[in-house]
Amino acid sequence: MIIVKIAADTQQEREIEIVNEKGTWDSGSYHLFSAIFLKEDKPTPEPHDINSSKFLGEVIIDKAKGYWEYKGDKLNLDEQKQIANFILDYQAPDGVY
Repeated sequence: MIIVKIAADTQQEREIEIVNEKGTWDSGSYHLFSAIFLKEDKPTPEPHDINSSKFLGEVIIDKAKGYWEYKGDKLNLDEQKQIANFILDYQAPDGVY
């Protein structure tokens, strides 16, 4: 899981939590959620539940082909591209598995 700030230069700036159930940053499916902070009064009991109101959709990544596909309707095209490009370019730091 990682939190990314997207659209940082617009009023629509938001923070997105990217979750890959395999724990790898390779090709596969990534679930997207509105970032959850401790300051919230009532955090969602299951923060990674796709039935949660915080679920923003799923992005499918094929790093070998440089291909991505968004499944959802809560992110605009620019936000989708920012998230997909982040995942496609991401390299985990040394020592992180």
